Amino acid sequence: MQRPEDIAARRLGIIIEQYVEARKKRYDYVSTEQAYQAIRQVLKPAIPDRELDDMVASLAVKNGLAVVFDRQTKASVPPGPRP
Repeated sequence: MQRPEDIAARRLGIIIEQYVEARKKRYDYVSTEQAYQAIRQVLKPAIPDRELDDMVASLAVKNGLAVVFDRQTKASVPPGPRP
């Protein structure tokens, strides 16, 4: 019998594959922000955001797509007013 963690990891992998396949048909790149938004709407994986970015980027590159790392986390945005 499979463990719940294994099932969740497999499900996440399938969703990432489907996302990259859909992008490949229309575009030549994958945006980490767009991928993050789309995947998190369907599934709430218990992995850090950076790990999700890396998984998406890895599969995108394997499929010949460029990757745009455009997602900003709260930690990477400097505090204070913006110009």
